[in-house]
Amino acid sequence: MCHWLATASTVLGIYFGITIFFLFTFYYHNNHAGTWGLFSAVFASICLHLRLLRGNNRLGGWYTIGQLNSLAAFGFICFCIALGFTSWYIIYAAYHNIPMLPVTSSFYLAAVWAGMTAKWSFCCFILSYQYSRFLRYSTPFLVIQEETSETA
Repeated sequence: MCHWLATASTVLGIYFGITIFFLFTFYYHNNHAGTWGLFSAVFASICLHLRLLRGNNRLGGWYTIGQLNSLAAFGFICFCIALGFTSWYIIYAAYHNIPMLPVTSSFYLAAVWAGMTAKWSFCCFILSYQYSRFLRYSTPFLVIQEETSETA
């Protein structure tokens, strides 16, 4: 039940991220919020991909432990960057007294979507780290015997 709830959440994250990208970028001309919406959708789709592979027991066929660890590091770095931008947008808008409306010049909406990107990149970090540990400790150890050639 929890797996399907998390999967539905990631699907909604992809949908809203893509919708926000097109709506804020092309209709409201708020490129900051639109770009962060697209980044949010990308990280939500990575999370969905990982969840579906794990649910179908195909994670080991797609990723190695090293690739998942690299993806976890990338997710953590992007989390830090998105969290920094979230803080920056809020501080900048508060310092310069920029109102939330109109949407075209709202840095608060950009802060919301940078925060959503931080959420999904942190989810990517957690899932990648957990699944790399899952692969490491669930894969049976292979015993490789070296062939010895005896020459007479």
